[in-house]
Amino acid sequence: MIDPELIKKDFPLLAASASDGRDLVYLDSAATSHKPWPVLDAMSDFYARNNANVHRAAYDLGRRATEMYEASRDAVAAFIGAPARDEIVFTKNTTEALNIVAGALAWADAPYRLESGDQILVTEMEHHSNLIPWRLLAERTGARLCHLGITDGGRLDLSRLAEQITPRTKVIAVGHASNSLGTINPIGPIAERAAQVGALVVVDAAQSVPHVGIDVGTLGADFVAFSGHKMCGPTGIGVLWGRTELLEALPPFLSGGSTIESISMDDLVFAAPPYKFEAGTPPIAEAVGLGAAIGYLRDIGLDDITDHTRALTEYALQELAEVPGTRLVGPSGAVDRGPVISFVLDDVPVERVRTALDQAGVAVRSGNHCAQLACLRFGVPATVRASFYLYNTPADIDVLSSELRTIAPRTPRTVRQTTGKEPVMPSTTTSNWGATFASADVDHVRSYQDVLVPALFHPWGCLLTGMLDPAEGSDCLDIGTGPGTVARIMAANAGPSGSVVGTDINSAMLALAAEQPPVQGAPIEYVESGAAPLDVPDAAFDIVTAQHVLQFVPDRPAALAEIRRALRPGGRLGVMTWLGLDDNPLFQALHQAVAALLGDEPAARFAEPWTLEPDMVAQTVEDAGFTDVTTHLRRMPITIPGGAPDLCRVFDFSAVRADVAALAPRLRTALHAVVASFSDTAGDASIHAHTAANVILARG
Repeated sequence: MIDPELIKKDFPLLAASASDGRDLVYLDSAATSHKPWPVLDAMSDFYARNNANVHRAAYDLGRRATEMYEASRDAVAAFIGAPARDEIVFTKNTTEALNIVAGALAWADAPYRLESGDQILVTEMEHHSNLIPWRLLAERTGARLCHLGITDGGRLDLSRLAEQITPRTKVIAVGHASNSLGTINPIGPIAERAAQVGALVVVDAAQSVPHVGIDVGTLGADFVAFSGHKMCGPTGIGVLWGRTELLEALPPFLSGGSTIESISMDDLVFAAPPYKFEAGTPPIAEAVGLGAAIGYLRDIGLDDITDHTRALTEYALQELAEVPGTRLVGPSGAVDRGPVISFVLDDVPVERVRTALDQAGVAVRSGNHCAQLACLRFGVPATVRASFYLYNTPADIDVLSSELRTIAPRTPRTVRQTTGKEPVMPSTTTSNWGATFASADVDHVRSYQDVLVPALFHPWGCLLTGMLDPAEGSDCLDIGTGPGTVARIMAANAGPSGSVVGTDINSAMLALAAEQPPVQGAPIEYVESGAAPLDVPDAAFDIVTAQHVLQFVPDRPAALAEIRRALRPGGRLGVMTWLGLDDNPLFQALHQAVAALLGDEPAARFAEPWTLEPDMVAQTVEDAGFTDVTTHLRRMPITIPGGAPDLCRVFDFSAVRADVAALAPRLRTALHAVVASFSDTAGDASIHAHTAANVILARG
């Protein structure tokens, strides 16, 4: 057992107060940990009493500096169970360590050199530091970048491991613990399969070494990377561990001073590991600080730290579950997870949550946490993340949950199963919005792509795709694809063996979609088409999506019948329509502005997309012959960075486009002002609000 209140006294910054005098509640240790006095003192003492460059120094001060630097290498080796001290390479952080490996493999000789057709396997939950270097390596060598998926429960999907790790797989890059989901991944089965095909296993252990520790002798990895600043050490120091035979065989990624044994105009002999990978003057004081941090953690006891942070995580999960509207993103339990919890509050933008907590003296992080693939998988653009370490207490979590209750929505999100018979939705409508959208020109379409897609339609597309979870090899159809938003997300999920067709009635939208960079995944075919009939073969698709288009279809039952014909037996349908204006304050602001400046009749035309009742949509889907029909009501916090002028771009695609265009400039300015007055601007130029939609899932 450890006493976190006593431990806090070792950390001078934790004695600081928030702006209103309250104690700082620091819940961002997954980003960086604080530094205890022993670390600060060790670094200060080095600079004050022992500062010199290391290696090859013939004087006493240089020898002392070298001894301190190399003693830290010994401390790291012992801490992670490295068989040899020379397997420890000092870097400036985890990112550099992973780039060293990827860069070395780009230049390596056989059998480690990657070639066209080889495979690099990553996971959907990787931090960008363990994703982008491998993507670049794939592009430079012609290798294919593939991925292991994430289950609905936030775990790594290993169900097809034997199929996904093949003799062409050369590298498997996996995070030991996810920085966004908290998941601790089992390296053993991955390493076992990798050994069968001769693949290298590279582990990002930045989030696991500080909390649960590792033993590289039994982990099964070939390379392990981690940072000092997440384990009470200083910034600017990281570690790459690699097997001796690999470090000896691979070339250095960086070269220069300290990396060679000898050089002439005709010959070059690199130094032995680890020094051939430590180009230039190393981070000497930082290495000394890391050694002190390891000593500090050892004195407290890593097992006790693990038990403490696990107990905090269990308590935090229980507390957050009681906050109305809280939706966890990641595993629901504390087993096999680190002290990291990501969540969203329905109806509340993450920026507002972060700001409100900051004002209360609670430090959390918001965003995608450099893990965009994980956010895409769970259909959220960003989350709020709280993370814990040895100096946190249950009282810190109490403050977090108490503050969240003050900003949480009053009514939690609901999920409903459709039952019984409801009134059938009118089968034929005349859509002014549909006609306007179909005629939108290239200039209008580009504003749609640049402004409305990132803020509105991409987050909803991620959510819809995540709910359908296309399997590798799926054949998918996206109806009303616009500039290819959902089509591209599905292509990334379906993988190279799948296919995607995106249809739209607007040729300019499809032209813009075709301009987008290719997706690493399924090929996409864009087809200009009306809503019905669909010119596709029978039973051609595994998944069909229709995001915010059904309300504009003239004959919805006929369109749904065509969709059912296009689906394979058991195929999945995902239909998304907006909820009413009362549930969509952002669009209600636009509607009220139209009513104020243009009158009731244009306002009624503008309101068309928000008039479909969820039960009526579900009933029409069921009447078309679909089964397993479920209704899901979802809310999505959004931000429009450009404020009212950007939000008013919605008018360019609406039934009142001509009416708005005819307004005099001063009235258009007044329109923007009216919209801004109805919207939550949170004190900046951006507009922060939430949108709400109905998602119907069904099977063909």
